[in-house]
Amino acid sequence: PLSPAEVDEDYAVVMETAHLLSKGPGAWPDGLTLDDNLIDLAWHEREFTCRRSFAWILRDGQGLYLGCFYIYPDIWQRGSAKVVLWLRDRPDRVSLAQTIKASLTVWAAKNVPDTVTLRWQCNPDV
Repeated sequence: PLSPAEVDEDYAVVMETAHLLSKGPGAWPDGLTLDDNLIDLAWHEREFTCRRSFAWILRDGQGLYLGCFYIYPDIWQRGSAKVVLWLRDRPDRVSLAQTIKASLTVWAAKNVPDTVTLRWQCNPDV
């Protein structure tokens, strides 16, 4: 799970990828600081603990931080959740995202109840 313990690493990758994240869903926080990011990660951790939303770091086999994967259950529509995937900027990002989405779809089929419909959103060009 994404937590404040990874704030330095997360902030570095987020800032490196800001030009892509600013094109994605939601408003990009202009002027994001390390302290702002720490608050955001603490919020994600709290939401995870309360089972209101879920956020994970994605890493490759060598432990390199690739990006994040989130599940946000819809508050007003039972049985529906938004899934967000973003990956750091790298030459193989699009093909890697497709591979990760396929793996996460298999994971979700085993771990998310059948009664929940997942709607995928990925960072631009993915």
